[in-house]
Amino acid sequence: MNPFKRQSVFEDILYAQCWEDPSMDREALGIAGDDTVFSITSGGCNVLAFLADSPRKVIALDLNPYQNYLLDLKINCFRCLEHDEILELLGVSPSERRHTLYMKIRNGLAPASKSYWNRQRGKIEKGIIHSGRFEKYMQMIRVLLKLTIGKRAIRDMFEAKDSSERESIFESKWNNLRWRFLTKVILSRAVMSLLFTKAFFAQLGANLSFGDHFAGRARKALISLNPRESSFLTYILLGNYPFEEGLPQYLRKHNYDRIRKNLDRVELVTGSCGEYFASLPPDSISKFNFTNIFEWMTKDEFESLLRETVRVAKKNAVMTYRNLLVHREHPRSLDNSIKSDETLAIVLHESDKSFIYNNYVIESIEKEKQTWDIRLSKQTAEI
Repeated sequence: MNPFKRQSVFEDILYAQCWEDPSMDREALGIAGDDTVFSITSGGCNVLAFLADSPRKVIALDLNPYQNYLLDLKINCFRCLEHDEILELLGVSPSERRHTLYMKIRNGLAPASKSYWNRQRGKIEKGIIHSGRFEKYMQMIRVLLKLTIGKRAIRDMFEAKDSSERESIFESKWNNLRWRFLTKVILSRAVMSLLFTKAFFAQLGANLSFGDHFAGRARKALISLNPRESSFLTYILLGNYPFEEGLPQYLRKHNYDRIRKNLDRVELVTGSCGEYFASLPPDSISKFNFTNIFEWMTKDEFESLLRETVRVAKKNAVMTYRNLLVHREHPRSLDNSIKSDETLAIVLHESDKSFIYNNYVIESIEKEKQTWDIRLSKQTAEI
């Protein structure tokens, strides 16, 4: 049995939103009309963003059924509501009628999703995007930032003209003892393990400082990124999306019609990647978005899943994934089957608006080369 199935974090919505920048994956994957795209569901945002590229099919898989209930709700928002109504129901725009809007979409939900959401009036009235365990953690951090850094310093970051001005604000108003204490304690391994699960960090060395790592990532992001254009920084610091340019890609108005047109191309799957891939024939999927699930696995489990990925992948399939704290890239034993595009990965990682990930990986499947190597090995053995 997969150990994550028994974790309390999988007893409700863990992520109400995605915390990976879909613009990176859309460019790396180059999704086209004949593609079958596989993606971890997570908050469902990036699955919907991929629909804007009109692939033939998007398979959204998550071990946590509540993440798929969330995506089912978001899909039906696009199916039944106008763009401004979606922003209301999800919690971007102020609203006194969220439950009324929910009633407009609920009959389109799958039975299990409908049963869940019918019992979640509190989440609905608060705004769906604020209802995840991770978003509640971000709310706690936001409150502490206001207490330790101050509302004025946060507002200054959004009003700064360029990175030089943001660096000056950071060094004069953020980088003090209170900030360093906050990152050491609230972003520590102990707190994150308590709020989530130790199983997420089982593959991580004991000596890595969570606080130092996230403090470094935060400093770089606050200085190098325009926070008005980063939905991730905007939500962390302000708790919502007051700027059009800061909206997640799937909620931007210019994507609404394309996403709505392609909703029937999404297939929801609840289970593990290994179990699902084992049910597929070879050459089934052309694009893979694995988020950062590989760093939760042992090296042997990671290699095993990659081998199964090669089997179900179409020729020249592309996959993307991220490393948060544990380094994962394909092992040398799979060099004949998997090729890394380090140059593009580095370029895209530099532009990452989600900023928390330490490494971005783009790899392609070379099935023809793998077949040739196997055939050559057999011929050599016969000689």
